[in-house]
Amino acid sequence: MLPFSLSHKAVAAVSLVLWGGVAVAEARETVDLSGPWMFAFENESARTVDVPHTWNAEDGVTGRKTAKSPGFSVQSSSYKRGAGTYERTLPVKPARDKRYFVRFEGASIVTDVAVNGKPVGKHEGAFGAFCFEITDALKEGDNTITVKTDNTFNKNILPLAGDFTMFGGLYRPVSLIETEQTCIAPDFYASPGVLITQDKVTPSSATVTVNTLVDAGKNASGKAVVKVDIRDAKGKVVASGTGEVKAPGKEAGALAAAAGDVPDMATVKLNVTRPVLWQGRQNPYLYTVTARTFVDGKETDCVEQPLGLRTMGIDPKRGFLLNGKPMQIKGVCRHQDMEGKGWALSKADEERDMKLILDMGADGLRTAHYPQSNHIYDLCDKSGVVVWSEVPAVQVVSDDPEFVRNMKQQATEMLLQHGNRPSVCMWGIFNEIGHLNTQADRQVDMESVLIGLKHHVKALDGSRPVVAATNQPGRQKLNGIPDYLAANMYPGWYGSSPDGMKGAINSYLKGRETLAISEYGHGADVATHEVPVEQPKPVSPHHPEEWQAFGHERNYNAIRQRPEVWGAFVWNMFDFASSERQEGAKHGINDKGLVTYDRETPKDAYFFYKANWNPEPMAYITSRRYTDRKTAETSVKVYTNCDSAILYVNGKQVGNAVRPDDLRMAKWDKVQLEPGENTVKVVASCKGKTVSDICTWHLAR
Repeated sequence: MLPFSLSHKAVAAVSLVLWGGVAVAEARETVDLSGPWMFAFENESARTVDVPHTWNAEDGVTGRKTAKSPGFSVQSSSYKRGAGTYERTLPVKPARDKRYFVRFEGASIVTDVAVNGKPVGKHEGAFGAFCFEITDALKEGDNTITVKTDNTFNKNILPLAGDFTMFGGLYRPVSLIETEQTCIAPDFYASPGVLITQDKVTPSSATVTVNTLVDAGKNASGKAVVKVDIRDAKGKVVASGTGEVKAPGKEAGALAAAAGDVPDMATVKLNVTRPVLWQGRQNPYLYTVTARTFVDGKETDCVEQPLGLRTMGIDPKRGFLLNGKPMQIKGVCRHQDMEGKGWALSKADEERDMKLILDMGADGLRTAHYPQSNHIYDLCDKSGVVVWSEVPAVQVVSDDPEFVRNMKQQATEMLLQHGNRPSVCMWGIFNEIGHLNTQADRQVDMESVLIGLKHHVKALDGSRPVVAATNQPGRQKLNGIPDYLAANMYPGWYGSSPDGMKGAINSYLKGRETLAISEYGHGADVATHEVPVEQPKPVSPHHPEEWQAFGHERNYNAIRQRPEVWGAFVWNMFDFASSERQEGAKHGINDKGLVTYDRETPKDAYFFYKANWNPEPMAYITSRRYTDRKTAETSVKVYTNCDSAILYVNGKQVGNAVRPDDLRMAKWDKVQLEPGENTVKVVASCKGKTVSDICTWHLAR
């Protein structure tokens, strides 16, 4: 058994539940291993750290120490690359009739795990979860787990390139799992062991297939069956069924072909009448699927999974369709790091990130450029955010057999770990392939490698579309691989003007009916300002906040008018680490985020989108951080979704009330400031409700 009290930081599933009116204890117990571990990097002295942890929280953002370009931050040696070793005592007293597993949500990049000095498993890849059985390595008395994780660049492991820092460490949660001998397999690609397929969903009924993977330990005996319930949001059972556990047959054919040896399986088909559909942010309704294993009538394991019933599609004239209802996805891209923590974010950090995304009014998230934490996907399921979940195939892929094996392994992990999630509506298989390729890279038939990846993904899940992000308009074979193509476009930042978005869209739409904008954006430093603003050079320290806002205004104006564009994803929601970047106010940072790296300051452009995407009445004065003014005459721009707005300077109304334009902007020209401190205030009215905003500017005397 696992020795702890419920008041301890560790959490176990030991609550009583009702099955057939009889109270039974849940057979699976899980302990969170977050908290103190001993840690040493390479030959450094050991010290205590708290897991989740990374050793690159500071040096991953200090800037270039090599001659690499930003696109090669993934390969860079500007920050610590090497092996870190973590060790702690496991809170376990092994019982002979139990089995034990250790599950890692994410460790970067190559991880070797040993218990009491005995190797129990190795994992290659920085973003997928992995799980190893440790039963045979345990002993009476104290048990020590040792985890060596190495973030050295590896040419056989995705990603091979990219404009982001590869933080090393045990950066996501670790847990210890205790089960009975016969259990729902926790170690099959670290999937939940309960794989749900939505066969057919209509307003009148939904047919669902639940495949439960069952693993009998070496001491197991008896006949196993699986009972499956679907409960609605109030806990009422709306469908139930039972399946016998058998060796995998034809039902597992595609899974076995793509993922290898499959455990024994029980297949249960269920029908939900008059289902409540998962309708994105309008109504993210979730059912719960509960699968229980029984051996000779005794319950041995239980796993719950979310179920959001929905259909998806993309129509050239109507855009993205969720349950037949059209929507142009209002999306953002997210990297998973933040100031002072690197990739080692807490659940509270991730909840703050999602709150900022939701408060802005976004309804889509691209997990650029890799799968993100379980908690992020959970939050998207519950809040109704449509997710583009992505394999980390960035800029370049290899045809080396070891690389191809790893690429498919990482794709399999993503699909099996997150395939039940209603929020995940598409699988992304590459980003900017061909960008910054070397002569050696160009000798590789990358299209053939990626066609193989697409076939692999489709074999595992044919229900979702395969998408990809390109910046190579001339590579027609490459761009024809995904079911639906998306393009990374930066008019107004990398060349052209912000109004060049219309022409960029037209160019990519030649010969195709639909398109998504997978990235668009502009850099901004909240301490750099210019009014009136002129287009800056990206590779410079001068990234005025005003240009980012103007660029997004003009870019989005073109996007919103095109129904063929089924979605657009702002690059990026947050500033993020890119060790080789030498631009903007701080080297080592990509400052295209709508929010600063520390999450403390949403930039002006954030409020542009909030005014357009969130119906809650708001008003926001732009250039508010441009506090020290040099000229008395200025323009004032306010983002507001209200019907009208009135501007006051030093308590005096400026002109008449202004009605915002259809981009939710109200403007006043030739506003006069007085020497010294100036109080600028806007009051806006919307359907009987009044909102206001205020800031202070200082004019030199």
